[in-house]
Amino acid sequence: MNTTWQELEFFLKQLKDLPVSESIMLSENGFAVSTGCDIESWVFYPERVKDIKIALKVIEFFKAQKVSFMWPVYDGGEKVLEDAGLLYAGSLTGMVFDPAWHETLEVLIPKRKFKKTDPRIWACTAWHGFGGEYDDVPEKYFELVKSFSENKYFSLVTHQTGENHDGTFMIVEKPERKYDPLGLYYFATIPEMRRKGIAREMMYRICEFARGRKIFLQATPAGLPFYKDYGFEELCKIPVYSTTTDVF
Repeated sequence: MNTTWQELEFFLKQLKDLPVSESIMLSENGFAVSTGCDIESWVFYPERVKDIKIALKVIEFFKAQKVSFMWPVYDGGEKVLEDAGLLYAGSLTGMVFDPAWHETLEVLIPKRKFKKTDPRIWACTAWHGFGGEYDDVPEKYFELVKSFSENKYFSLVTHQTGENHDGTFMIVEKPERKYDPLGLYYFATIPEMRRKGIAREMMYRICEFARGRKIFLQATPAGLPFYKDYGFEELCKIPVYSTTTDVF
């Protein structure tokens, strides 16, 4: 299993262990996890899907949970998933960035605040950054983000311009293993503050925080151009299946 999948596995195992989550095992290392939210319910199955019963079990689980989900396909088996009625929803792109070169850069960055923040503020900002409305954040999403904030491996950060929160990201790291790479999730700026340099500034600060450690992420189609422009290296395409094509 390559590092892209190892980082995704670590993140999803943390989701599975959150107090708000429900999960089922699909194999020795495979599982489905529902956080109660469409945008963070996943299948992790690190082998080729050969048995349609696995796919049907997943569909029944999420039907009972009343959420949609994402199933990133590890090693083939798309035909089995399609025979079970699942739809190809697009692809994530596994990417990596080595920030070591930042140590020699001389870049003028405007002084704006970064801070670990109240989970509800982070939730509202992230929700809006990914296309939702501030006043329409589901309570289950607030509960999920509160669980994020209590996980020792997750760091929730907002970006502020003045008093306004206009960007978010979550770093996933293993503090006891200081040379391990970082995972980057929920990287977003709110729509009205895009194309103002905020995303590049956030990424620069993330690279400073990484202290030379590599940064891994799974880019959605919308985010891919920014990451490529910033210098992330494309590692692999990850086909994603679900019961809907609207998952990104």
